[in-house]
Amino acid sequence: MFGKLVRFIRSGNSASTSQHPLLTRIEVAIGNGISEAPDFAERLLPATEAALEYFERQIAAIPGPHTLAPGPLFDGPEQISHALGRSLAVKEAMKELPADGEIHALLGLRVKTVNNTLPYLADHTLRSLADSADDCREKLCLAAFDRLLCNFAYHVEKLKRKDQMERIAWEWDLQHDTAKMVANDTRPQSAAATNELTPNSLVSGLLSWLAAPECFLRMEAANGASNDSPAATQHMPMLHCSDRRQWHVCLVSFPASEAAAALQRETHNHRYILI
Repeated sequence: MFGKLVRFIRSGNSASTSQHPLLTRIEVAIGNGISEAPDFAERLLPATEAALEYFERQIAAIPGPHTLAPGPLFDGPEQISHALGRSLAVKEAMKELPADGEIHALLGLRVKTVNNTLPYLADHTLRSLADSADDCREKLCLAAFDRLLCNFAYHVEKLKRKDQMERIAWEWDLQHDTAKMVANDTRPQSAAATNELTPNSLVSGLLSWLAAPECFLRMEAANGASNDSPAATQHMPMLHCSDRRQWHVCLVSFPASEAAAALQRETHNHRYILI
């Protein structure tokens, strides 16, 4: 399923390790001299591959692609038009994709109720548009990986603004409760942030985040028949990611011309899914 980036990992081309595109991606996202750490590539490449393989397995569980058409997921053509025309990703992607081809994308939808009525499907939204299902899934994998890197970079910037920080291992822990750990430690240690945030420490921190990719993306398997959800979602997993909204997801396909026409009918492209 993976494209050029992951095929490059598996090629075993050690001569090009220092110019590996994933390492460049990490270096650009994190900065702070992280590439100066000893054995930067040798330590990070295996962990990066493992994280990407996890994302691949999760995204492989997304069903589809299904043809975008009236049926269980859409009440009618108008709802399809709104999904295409109001999705920000459609507007952005149509500038790059062929105007006469078939497009594949992730479809997310939410279950809502109003005044104790029966649950219904709403906020149909598309993202990660591509000209094949495999490329769409790859875009989702890389979006999850980039989210991990961006969140880590933001965390580093927050630590840099602290005069004193806890033990560096605690600062990297995605699951820790620092207050509880300090209370249980007879001699809690702290150190100046400028002394702790070395390239070597950044690599160690990123390794700990790469070892917990489920904190950034996971699929919750569909629960089957339920009175709380429409029948259409019974086989659609729920996406858990940076977006706190609960999205049931699948892959869909549709003609580029249909997306272009829908965009012409809409003036406000405001729907999005944050990976």
